[in-house]
Amino acid sequence: MRTSRFLAVALFVAGAVLVVEAQQPRQGRGGFGLDPTILVVSNKDLQEELKLTDEQKAKLKVLADKQAESFKGGGGFKKGEFDKEKFAEVLKERAKLNEEIKKSVEDTLTADQRKRLQQINRQAQGVRAFTNEEVAADLKLSDDQKTKIKGIVDEYNKDVREIGGFGGGKGGFKKGDFDKEKLAENQKKREKLSKAAVADIEDVLTADQRKQWKEMTGAPFDTAKLRTGFGGFGGGFRGKNKTKDE
Repeated sequence: MRTSRFLAVALFVAGAVLVVEAQQPRQGRGGFGLDPTILVVSNKDLQEELKLTDEQKAKLKVLADKQAESFKGGGGFKKGEFDKEKFAEVLKERAKLNEEIKKSVEDTLTADQRKRLQQINRQAQGVRAFTNEEVAADLKLSDDQKTKIKGIVDEYNKDVREIGGFGGGKGGFKKGDFDKEKLAENQKKREKLSKAAVADIEDVLTADQRKQWKEMTGAPFDTAKLRTGFGGFGGGFRGKNKTKDE
C-alpha cells in the first residue's frame, strides 16, 4: 500500500479524534484530545488500570467493534481523492457513536472505576483541564488566578502552534509523505510543553488547591498509553519506509 494511502487513513483518524476533542476544552491547534472515556472500550492498558471484569470487557467489546467498523471505508478518502461531504458525514456518525460509548461506559463501570477514569481524563487533558469550568469551580479559582492561568495557557498554545500539529510540514507530513518519526518527535515536544505549563499553573495555586488538584488527578498514569492500539497514534501507521506489504 502506498504512502498516500497511509496519509489518507492518518488524516481520517485525526479528523475522527477531533470529534472527541470537540467535546472537551481545546488544547490549541497543536494537540488532539484523547478521551479515556472513549478509548477505554478498546485500550487494554486503561482496562487493566480500571481492573475491568471479563463481563465488563465483553460489554465494551461490542462498542469497540462498532468503533473499528467506523474507521473502515476511508472516511471520505478514495484513490487519492477527498470527499468533503462524505468526511463530514463520517464525523457526524463518529460523534453519535461517541455519545453511545460514553453512556454505555457510564452504565458499565462502577463508581470507583468512573472516578479513576475521570482522574486519568484530567491527566490526559493536561493544560486544558484548567480551562474546564467544573475544574475551576471545584478548585475555587479566584479571578486573579484565572487571569494568570489564561496567560500560561495562551503561551502554551502559542508554543504548540510553532511546533506544528498533526498535518503540515512541521507536523510530520510533507509533499504527500508521512513521517512517523517526526510526528512522534513533535508529540514528545508537546508533552514536554504541557508538563511545564501544568507546573507553572500549579505554582499559581494555593497549597490547599494543589492538594485538591492532586486528589482530582489521582495516581500518575502514563497517558502515552492512550495513543497505543486502536484509536491512538502509537501504532498502525508506517512512515516513509515501505514494507513488503506495501
